[in-house]
Amino acid sequence: MTKEFSRQHETELRAHPPRVPVRLATDEDELGVIELFKMMHAEQPYHQMSLPKVAAMIRLATHQGPERRGIIGVIGPAHDLKAGVFLLMEQPWYSEEWFLAEYFTYVRPEYRRFSFAGDLIGYAKACSNSLNMDLSVGVFSNIRTEAKCRLYRRWMPKIGEFFLHVPPSRQPLMDRIAGLRIAAE
Repeated sequence: MTKEFSRQHETELRAHPPRVPVRLATDEDELGVIELFKMMHAEQPYHQMSLPKVAAMIRLATHQGPERRGIIGVIGPAHDLKAGVFLLMEQPWYSEEWFLAEYFTYVRPEYRRFSFAGDLIGYAKACSNSLNMDLSVGVFSNIRTEAKCRLYRRWMPKIGEFFLHVPPSRQPLMDRIAGLRIAAE
């Protein structure tokens, strides 16, 4: 029986502090966060990666200043990041209200047996509470999708699903992924 989100479960989770510290990423962590993203992208390369675009997005959360509108929580020292969560403050297209959009939560493969994913989700929820902004999370993956969804359902209620249409004229997604992995090696 899987444990679904409930207020009782949330109280239980709050009673147990994170097993590892999650800290706010700074300029010093930028290259490490990019490396985490590159590892994540290598596992699921749905679209070609633009490193300049990735770096610019990460800067929205690591650089101090008025353009800052993101949060990256990381586990590990700057030279050896083990995991991270990237949240960006956004507005829905139909509203003036702000919310936190989770862009990624990623744990390096060798650390996936630890509690890092739960610690990162707890950190994201703490950011949401602190800023008094809703937190929107999605699983955009076709690898271990159900396991990832079960993890999130333990931490928050489900409100939807993602679907993907690939035009017939475009190479099938799995072929593109296989081709990108070969090119990256």
